[in-house]
Amino acid sequence: MRSIDATLHRSALIIIAASLLGPGWVFVDAAVRHPVPWTDAATWAAGYRWFMAVPPLLGFPLLYGFVLFVAGARRLDEQRGGRVDPVPVLLLTAIYGALVAFNYIANAFYVGQASSSDLGAVSALSMANPRSLCWAIELSAYGVLGMVTWLVAPTFREEWAVALLLRTNGVVSVACAAVALFDLAWVQTPIGLAFYAAWNLLVVVLMVLVARAFRSTPGGASIASPQPAREAGPGPGGHP
Repeated sequence: MRSIDATLHRSALIIIAASLLGPGWVFVDAAVRHPVPWTDAATWAAGYRWFMAVPPLLGFPLLYGFVLFVAGARRLDEQRGGRVDPVPVLLLTAIYGALVAFNYIANAFYVGQASSSDLGAVSALSMANPRSLCWAIELSAYGVLGMVTWLVAPTFREEWAVALLLRTNGVVSVACAAVALFDLAWVQTPIGLAFYAAWNLLVVVLMVLVARAFRSTPGGASIASPQPAREAGPGPGGHP
């Protein structure tokens, strides 16, 4: 149980750090440079600087943190008797990871170099463009992650606030992806930016609760909620 607590605690700290550093970098950059809104690829490419690749690079720790959290949740669910079917959780987590990894690679490694040779690719992939392919991928990916957090919520039945926020994240993330089906550019409107800030706050609060619930005492003992004894074995498929 101690290693499970350590995995969940570590994943929560990684997610908190990435959730604060990434948006923080974007907002500080916007306050200092006052970049003009997207007009076309040529204008954006003319103003491109190397440090604009930092936010997508910070996406990799965020991806790692979420995958680590799902792995820890899976082990915790096994410890608590197995109420969550691991197959859809693992499949959806793999889809999420593949989608967002493409986005981070495209925006950290590719669009800056393509700005001198392929403006069409810049327009299609740069997340400075509110109608880029990568925004469709981003919102879809985090919609998929929202399904994952909804599915793993029953694991945290002893931590009711964590379970509630996992389900809330599921609803919010899927709803944002659904809106993108009708208006992809909404994410960079004032309402979209407010939702972006609210989602980051939700994730940070959620992971603070996880970090507190699964931290260990200095002696190494877990202080997570004690688990009740099960009176009967699991039913078919591992469910009670």
